Amino acid sequence: MSDQTAVAAASRAALPADCEPQTLGVAFFDLSRMAEWTSPEEDARVAAFFQTFYALAAKHLNAAGGRIVKLMGDAGLVVFPKESVEGAVLALAQFAREARESALAAGLDAYLNVNVHVGPVLAGSFGPPGEERFDVIGKTVNIAARLGRRGITLSQQAYRCLSSEGRERFQKIARPTTYRLRP
Repeated sequence: MSDQTAVAAASRAALPADCEPQTLGVAFFDLSRMAEWTSPEEDARVAAFFQTFYALAAKHLNAAGGRIVKLMGDAGLVVFPKESVEGAVLALAQFAREARESALAAGLDAYLNVNVHVGPVLAGSFGPPGEERFDVIGKTVNIAARLGRRGITLSQQAYRCLSSEGRERFQKIARPTTYRLRP
């Protein structure tokens, strides 16, 4: 057995039993300007807003076939089947509108920024022994995290999953090529 084959076999053995490769839509979202708003005096107000924010995320993303992987304060990671990309993008756009309205009602002038990419991931129960939880790992996740535009931004791979009507809602942005939802 070659060294590379031995390393590959050891790596597979270390993976969780339920780990499997999947092609998924991966979206990161986060609210802009949260650092300006948060302060120790406002922790309870911020926490109450986050509860509303999380409920909005679940309402829109779960209904579109998404699975919320993580919520981290004002940010989150959601995955959805490749076949559901267009519905998920529309749900993310509605979530962004309602999150902005909720933020404004709470006294915060914030926007929800969303990055969406589609590609292969390893999905399964990852984490310390006894504390495993569903997660996704892979280059696709990293690409989604780094699209780094304002508003709702799609990678080329996500854009290609849209219908012609869905594509009309986006404008092409160069370097790297991404697509942003038109205002």
